[in-house]
Amino acid sequence: MGIYENLRPWLGRKAIRGAIVLTILILGAIIVFGDKDKQNEGEQEDGRPVVSVTTASEYLGGESVSLVGSVRAFTEAVVTSEVSGRAVSVNVTLGQQVSAGQVLVTLENASEEASVLQAEGAYEAALAAAAQTNVGIIDAETGLTSAKNNAVTAFTAAYNTNNGAILNSVDQFFSTPDTTVPGLKIDGRGFTDSLINERIAFQSILAAWQTRVNTINTEDDLESELAYASDVTQRTITLVDSFISVFNNQPAQTGRYTEADFQGFSASFTNLRSNLIATQSNLDAAMSAITSAEAAVERAELAASGGTFSSADAQVKQALGSLRAAQANFAKTIIRTPISGTVNSLSVRAGDFVQSFVTVAEVANNEALEVVTYIGDTERDLLSVGDSVFIENQFEGVITEIAPAVDSVTRKTEVRIAAETDELQNGDTVTVTKEIEAVDTSVILVPLSAVKFELEDGFLFIIEDETLVMRPVTLGVVRGGSVEVLDGITATEEFVVDVRGQLVGTKVDIVE
Repeated sequence: MGIYENLRPWLGRKAIRGAIVLTILILGAIIVFGDKDKQNEGEQEDGRPVVSVTTASEYLGGESVSLVGSVRAFTEAVVTSEVSGRAVSVNVTLGQQVSAGQVLVTLENASEEASVLQAEGAYEAALAAAAQTNVGIIDAETGLTSAKNNAVTAFTAAYNTNNGAILNSVDQFFSTPDTTVPGLKIDGRGFTDSLINERIAFQSILAAWQTRVNTINTEDDLESELAYASDVTQRTITLVDSFISVFNNQPAQTGRYTEADFQGFSASFTNLRSNLIATQSNLDAAMSAITSAEAAVERAELAASGGTFSSADAQVKQALGSLRAAQANFAKTIIRTPISGTVNSLSVRAGDFVQSFVTVAEVANNEALEVVTYIGDTERDLLSVGDSVFIENQFEGVITEIAPAVDSVTRKTEVRIAAETDELQNGDTVTVTKEIEAVDTSVILVPLSAVKFELEDGFLFIIEDETLVMRPVTLGVVRGGSVEVLDGITATEEFVVDVRGQLVGTKVDIVE
């Protein structure tokens, strides 16, 4: 205890001394680090933005034009139908390579083929007549009489065919078909009213036609009679087509008939339809024969009267014209490709009914492609035929065509570019870039990033005494990523390249 009491004053003084020393160390550290923070803070306050400068002369030629275009084939054809009809055969497949003139689709053409055959006969007859030095009127009149007799026979045969089609085939599906309200024995599948109305109409049509058959002779207007028979035959064909549609759309089992029954009905009516079409072709042939025979009589009369022109030559030309017309009508039923290439689309199948002037197929030469784009008035002066461009920043292309006028719909000018690569595909959408070279040194252009835009015009930043100073300028048209300066700065004055985020009066450093 004595020792402790003796040391106690000294220990108290040591603790106080330690506390004082520790306090001094902490304050020193605060002062040291505080001075460093103030020093760093001062450096940030003294730091300056770094900017780049250029002149209009240095910048001129650094602009570019960027466009969006679509890839298509150099040679491409949209094949359309000229007449309507049912597709009998489709001779190509999607993606198939075809040659120019190759048959793509064949439409039903029995009537056109018969007309060609008739015209060929008339033409051959004309050639034979031309070989003779003198064609007698009696022979020509005999031919006309024969043609008229054949027309009467065709008229009568057409009535028998149509009458048989109604009474023997159609009437089996009506109860009391000769009454004012015949009943349909099968589900009309949406055609019930039209089928009943047509059957009622045929009651009077067949009766009137039978009267004509009983009284017709070679002195009548046979062309009108044949036209009447052809119209009624077409009406019968339409009725038969309706029944075929009804048969093909019946459920598997309905009423008194099975699915097999309806299939048989459909096949039977299809054969009936072919017979009616052949009948119609015979009527057309009879009408053509009368026309040719009447023309032969006129030619014989001209020859007999010693006319100035050769009737034989006129007959050949007339027959040839009829043949060419028939061949042209027949050719319209055979749809061909006008170019060689790949079938890119095919929108018809065998059995489809094709309307007139609809797209049947698209054929293109996918090996030779071009890019089509459109430009506005400002870009029009920057592009020329023969200029090189970059497609997708990878492939080189050459401008081959620039439209001489603005498109009335888009209000832009079409530009075509030859694509010098096989990595593009028909239908691709691509970007097209053209670097613009300096051609007019009198024009002052600056980058858009150098302009502070206002409601009207804008201003640039120039540097005076290391300080940003505002320079008002008058702006012209925008060209790609640049804008024309009409007034306010010369071509040799330096300006700040990028003014975004910069303020007037700021001290700056210039980067080299």
